[in-house]
Amino acid sequence: MEILTNYVRAALSAGIIDEWHVWDFTRSEEDRVWVSENFGPARFMHPDTPYNPAGEVTALSPFRMDAGIGGDLHLALLPKNDPNFFYEFVVGGWDNQLSAVRKLARSELATFNRDTAPRIAEFSTPGILSPSLPNPVAMAIDRNGHPVLTVNGMKIGPITEINLSGGADVMVRGGWGADLEILNVNDKVRRYIGPRNEKYPYHHTYAYYSKHANRFQDAIFMKCDDDIVYMNLERLSDFIAFRRDNPTPFLVSANVVNNGVCAHWQQRSGSLPIEVGHFEMPPGGLNGSLWESGNRANALHDYFLQTPDKRMPLVQPVVEVKERVSINFISWLGQDLKHFGFRRLGDEKALAVDMPRLLNRPVAIYSDFVVSHLSFGPQEAELHVDRLVSAYGDLMRLQLAA
Repeated sequence: MEILTNYVRAALSAGIIDEWHVWDFTRSEEDRVWVSENFGPARFMHPDTPYNPAGEVTALSPFRMDAGIGGDLHLALLPKNDPNFFYEFVVGGWDNQLSAVRKLARSELATFNRDTAPRIAEFSTPGILSPSLPNPVAMAIDRNGHPVLTVNGMKIGPITEINLSGGADVMVRGGWGADLEILNVNDKVRRYIGPRNEKYPYHHTYAYYSKHANRFQDAIFMKCDDDIVYMNLERLSDFIAFRRDNPTPFLVSANVVNNGVCAHWQQRSGSLPIEVGHFEMPPGGLNGSLWESGNRANALHDYFLQTPDKRMPLVQPVVEVKERVSINFISWLGQDLKHFGFRRLGDEKALAVDMPRLLNRPVAIYSDFVVSHLSFGPQEAELHVDRLVSAYGDLMRLQLAA
């Protein structure tokens, strides 16, 4: 993903794309730390997300945010002069009826069980959080060092049992079934934190954009796998322009190296010689001999890396396909988000088969925009991962330096 990151940041710097939304579906703590350290502030958090850093509050500077949440907003204040404890403000808890303050050990930042935690203070705050409008939140420290929280114009505090005269770091999360969206996070690179340890969590992404379809009505979306290791940035603008100007295809795919359907069309056009291997059309576009063989993927990657111009032209500039296409790098229009309200379906089948069939709209492959996809799961046992990643890293540095 470090290779992909360099390509995307170059596209952002060049003004080719406007935003990068990095969805965190990591399954290991090591990966979570790496993603959180490398990809922007968190904009969205699934309810089971632990506290994430959001800013700080000092005697001179309040902490502010606009929270999209209908209940159970949690703020953690970590005093800068006390490394052992933190103070938890629960806003709109207990069915948006009460708000409370607790003192907890720092080890509890990663936990959710509060059944026995005593409350320093409790307030009746019926309806304090709006489920449909931004909730302005301001945490300040008064002249006596006590925290004062204001949400939607309703004041909680000062909490005289707490002294924060030295300032505090602020962390936030949702909880108890409540997503949290920090609406004033508008950085070009933003992190969206999905659920943990869910085997196929990707439908949460589409559910989010479908829920906010009005916001993204005029957007052009591009979705790519995290193991895209080459991207022809010179043709990315052309790909986006084609997507914008041709609304008929439901999806438009890049011309992907190591994608069964694309490999078949690459070979039919003469871009992929038979000496590299025979690349049949996978039955119905699903799986196939390339998908299951790391050795065939090695040969395909090696051939592509050796091609001088990194082009794999198809039989025509745009190829419409009826088969299922692996969605390694695809684009859709924001105006089509009204069709994305599916839930726990496999996203590839829903996007590349079910919705095009229902709407009687094709899926297209755009020949001139070439990307390379490192691997499918069944390929990984035989794939020369380290050697190929090193070669693609060298190619990336050469391309971006040109």
